[in-house]
Amino acid sequence: MPVFHLTSILLSSALLTQGDIPASEVSIGGVAVGDSPSQVIKKLGEPSSKVQASDYLNLHYKYPNMTVSFSEDVVAGLFTDSTTACTPRQLCPGDSLDKMRSLYGEPLVTDRETGRFYEYYGQELYCWFKIPVKYREVSSITVACQP
Repeated sequence: MPVFHLTSILLSSALLTQGDIPASEVSIGGVAVGDSPSQVIKKLGEPSSKVQASDYLNLHYKYPNMTVSFSEDVVAGLFTDSTTACTPRQLCPGDSLDKMRSLYGEPLVTDRETGRFYEYYGQELYCWFKIPVKYREVSSITVACQP
């Protein structure tokens, strides 16, 4: 790897604060926030089902290993509890809490109505990884976005 490229990666990583990650990495299984339905189908194929809803996330594509949710015809939410759908740095459900920290650094820990989550926020993006942990392992990964 050229020294300049390595230096730029290290510098950009140093500018991140606890729980921050580059916006380009807030994705699962190759699907990113902002992708269109046709882009998702191109990446993952036809979904096993399409579910309409009447809230912010108004369309959900169900795949065997993940759910892709849309708002106004762009991806605005992702969910997986499958070991085969991973983040760009290869964090997958079933991985250890130690692996999560070695890949992304120290998370923000939040206690919500539905439990405790480890979170990483995309820089300049209103979306984040929301990761519950069970028995010191990642049980699922959600990309949540604020409307």
